[in-house]
Amino acid sequence: MLLQRALALVALSALALARQDGAVAPDGRRGFGSRVQLSELLATVRSPRDRTLLAELDGLPSELSVLVASTLERYRERGYLALLDPAREPSLADVERELDGALSDPLAAFSSAGRSAELRAEVASDVRLRLRRRVLSSLELELSELRRALAVLRGATEGFVLLTQDEAMNIAARVDLAASLLRAMRNDLRALRQGGDEAEIARRAQSLTALARASEGEHVRRAGLARELELTASVESAMEGSTFTARLRKSCVELLDWRTRLFEESVPLRDEALVWLPDSAVAAQAPRDVQRLSRSERMRGARLRAQQALAIDPLDLDAIWTLAHATDFLFGLVESRPWYDRFLALRGIRSHDHRTYAERKLDVREREALDALQRGLYGGPRTADPPLGQR
Repeated sequence: MLLQRALALVALSALALARQDGAVAPDGRRGFGSRVQLSELLATVRSPRDRTLLAELDGLPSELSVLVASTLERYRERGYLALLDPAREPSLADVERELDGALSDPLAAFSSAGRSAELRAEVASDVRLRLRRRVLSSLELELSELRRALAVLRGATEGFVLLTQDEAMNIAARVDLAASLLRAMRNDLRALRQGGDEAEIARRAQSLTALARASEGEHVRRAGLARELELTASVESAMEGSTFTARLRKSCVELLDWRTRLFEESVPLRDEALVWLPDSAVAAQAPRDVQRLSRSERMRGARLRAQQALAIDPLDLDAIWTLAHATDFLFGLVESRPWYDRFLALRGIRSHDHRTYAERKLDVREREALDALQRGLYGGPRTADPPLGQR
């Protein structure tokens, strides 16, 4: 039943993605295309003629990193970082938490005497800051999607990773979606670097602190603050509609919903696979009837559920590890090697390149996977089952 549900979702996903034509990403820039053939996809990744495309994709994270650092420096200049713990390295997320805290209880945030209350009022009044928060709401997810997808594709061209046609379409669509959103975020951060609204921020902030510190009763002050903050929120919402990121998300709503369903459907299966895996950190949480099974039976159950999860999300690190580990126990290296290599690719480790792990302290999983890849092939699988890579 679970496998049927997983395969049904894959089929539904392929049908939805088939609406996209051509090797273009959702933002109209060059991409892989959701209907790309596996051979074409790997040829693009491998070909020197397509280095420009790969170089642009590889460069997106560093471009965003520079823009985020520039934004953080702007917040430092405005004094916002004085609200943060000086013992910790500041981040945009820390500033945004200050904003969330101020908006959750504006009377407490703005009524106290001193510069801190005034700074919180300025943070709450900084429309560009609030827009950046909306624009970057999925930044970590998009960076992760791009990095993992490219790592697996490169593993398939220079390592032992095996991909199916369905996986190729899934990964290509996710690369294009993540890259499009990252380009939109890059454009918005560049546009939002422009200044000139300091006077308006100061005016709104002064209004907030004046309302919070007024002599009226608490209910009156809270109502006044709510009205003032609603005005700022309306300006924020009006401006958001013109951002590259908001417009792209609106045009890609079906793709975004598809990606969300991937996680919603695959994660429970992945988590169940980890519970079945007898030597996982959560193995003790297995139901009693599962705990009574032999090690081999639990490995088979974990392997099945990991396969089901990966039929939906071929980039799930824990599901890949579970499948590699259980398959190695049950069927040996010939079967497990492609999965161990996919796991290492997602960790940024290449068995043929010692530079990727020489200066690195490998964890238990990484060491097992690397050892498996570096030992020789000892004949074929121990059962008559066809290799997993020939699904």
